[in-house]
Amino acid sequence: MRHAILLTAICLSAVSGSAQPTADLFYVPKKHAARAPALIITSCSGATQADLDSNRAIADSLGWVLAACAGTRNHRPAEVNDRDIFATYLKLIANYPVDKSRVFIYGFSGQGAQALMEVCSHPELFRGAVAVCAPRGALPLARWETLSGRLVYLVTRQQDWNLMDNVEMHRRFQANGIRDTLVVTPGRHQPRDRRELFQACRWLDRNVK
Repeated sequence: MRHAILLTAICLSAVSGSAQPTADLFYVPKKHAARAPALIITSCSGATQADLDSNRAIADSLGWVLAACAGTRNHRPAEVNDRDIFATYLKLIANYPVDKSRVFIYGFSGQGAQALMEVCSHPELFRGAVAVCAPRGALPLARWETLSGRLVYLVTRQQDWNLMDNVEMHRRFQANGIRDTLVVTPGRHQPRDRRELFQACRWLDRNVK
């Protein structure tokens, strides 16, 4: 295997009710387990090569496989985004050296809520989520008895308009025995540098074992 394998897979996703081609992207670090943890990266405008490239250091450090879901994005029905994420998930587990019991998903803002929805709706597929500045829209989907062993890493800002939503999500996860953490940093509703996601992934990596 070369120092890194970067492969592009073309998938079809539904956009505004019609199928349009999008490109999911995958990255496998040189050093990884035979069955490695994996992280699906989402973006509010659809994940791109830049989202994958900027997070390669996380994969290289932890030995995780990365997937960038091009289809899911804000301002679309959650069920359409769910379909795109599921398509990415199927490609990930079918074609890459992934441990299906350790697949995580990351999102910011609306896609943070979508990431939490994926864990709540499909706990058999996703072991946990990293959600940054996310609203609390996933809570009505939570069936607490099915979320045992799932991990949630919440990040919000002191001036984030979703600050209290994150406080409430943290309270509800704790009350129902779900292992989570809440990180509150200075600033407004915005993503930070990739060190923040790296810290989140390290927390997941430590707690999943």
